[in-house]
Amino acid sequence: MGTDGNSRQLKSPRTRLRTALAAAAAAALCLAGVGLPATPLLPAQPARAAEPVRDAGSITVFVNKDHPLSPLRYRPADLATIKGTSFALRTEAAGKLAGLFSGARKAGHRLAVISAYRSYAQQDALYASYVRSYGRAYADTISARPGYSEHQTGLAVDVGLASGSCGLAACFGSTAEGRWVARNAYRYGFIIRYPKGQQQVTGYTYEPWHLRYVGVKLAAALRAGKVPTLEHYYVLGKPSIRSGADLLAADSAGELWRYPGGTGRLGPRVRIDSGGYDTVQAGFALDWNRDGVRDLLLQMKDGRLLVNYGKAGGGFRNPVRAGSGFRGITLAAGRWSGTHKYPGLVGRTSSGALRYYRNASGGAVSKGITVASGFAASRLTMADWDQDGRQDLLAVRGQALYVQRGDGAGKLSGTARRIGSRGWDAVAGLTPLRGYTGKGSTGLMARFGNGTLKYYPYSQGAFGTRSTESTGFKSRNVFR
Repeated sequence: MGTDGNSRQLKSPRTRLRTALAAAAAAALCLAGVGLPATPLLPAQPARAAEPVRDAGSITVFVNKDHPLSPLRYRPADLATIKGTSFALRTEAAGKLAGLFSGARKAGHRLAVISAYRSYAQQDALYASYVRSYGRAYADTISARPGYSEHQTGLAVDVGLASGSCGLAACFGSTAEGRWVARNAYRYGFIIRYPKGQQQVTGYTYEPWHLRYVGVKLAAALRAGKVPTLEHYYVLGKPSIRSGADLLAADSAGELWRYPGGTGRLGPRVRIDSGGYDTVQAGFALDWNRDGVRDLLLQMKDGRLLVNYGKAGGGFRNPVRAGSGFRGITLAAGRWSGTHKYPGLVGRTSSGALRYYRNASGGAVSKGITVASGFAASRLTMADWDQDGRQDLLAVRGQALYVQRGDGAGKLSGTARRIGSRGWDAVAGLTPLRGYTGKGSTGLMARFGNGTLKYYPYSQGAFGTRSTESTGFKSRNVFR
């Protein structure tokens, strides 16, 4: 694809790109050399990936408008010039492309390379030129932002006819050469990244010329399973919040990001929703209506309580109001009462009263009942500290961290006990995570005031060895 999204262009932007690449396209001769034999592969059933691949160096890396490269300025270390052209791809992809061109030539078709690897700087200049000419809103429909382009991976290539006709145009798909590419690209590890009829999924219209190298194994699996796009393989059909090991954080622009857990470190972030999250005071990820999909419970800065119900296939429903009057109240969310079907809220008021707000229907909460008074601690968090099946309250008082056990029926049990002696006053928030370092593991992710994230594993009422997980979260609202 010429611009990672230029298929939405009006005629003039497309013409500009053709002009810019005309000389290169004219110079792009048919590739020569011996390629892979065009013999059928054994069909393979696609094994759906648990997470989008974010390793920029992987041949199966997932890049689109919501999944940037990490790092943004990634440059492949193994770029190789495509034989007979001035373009480059990663070494493995370049070799497989030579095989594809050889197979096409043996079938009587002559292909040419129109575009391939593009650096961050080149993509930045291209995108900026569209912004200057058409404005940012329209530019975003015709070009990928730098760091979000498949061409930057060194795994994407735009192909066309050696004659130069139908270059970067849908008509390529109707030519004999285009039909051959569509039928045979998978044999060499390539897929048509933006197929016909999938614009709402990929964000780009039909681009039969844009090939993406994913490796023979995955390309064959996608074809055998009739999986049309990488979005279907990695994202669609999966909820936006995958597990209790994931950390959620909103940035200052109001976008919500998921940082996958489960391996003992934070994975590269994935944007799961956009707009309005800069108005959230505190957020919680939990299955509020117990339908098997995690939802977002949002305490807004104006005191409203909203629920964004998660969809099983990804995304969230429109927010609905679950309560109001929560301004100035510190909240913790979870199944505070084991006798109640749905999770609820425990809140500490400015006067020190501890109140339980029942969620009786998976929707709105009650007005609340007082559980205790004179509760002086702050930074409230709910977790099963001693792993007895009953939720407890963790809170900071002075420099220390305390646990106040729950009785499983909505009341406190015993007196608060100190579990962390000093330094906890520097903690801005605590997020309980389950499965972060592996199946069954439990721990707390602490966000410090300086933006550092530290993970504190615990088991049966005792902390393990803490670890520093990340920095730069000072301006981010980490959900609890």
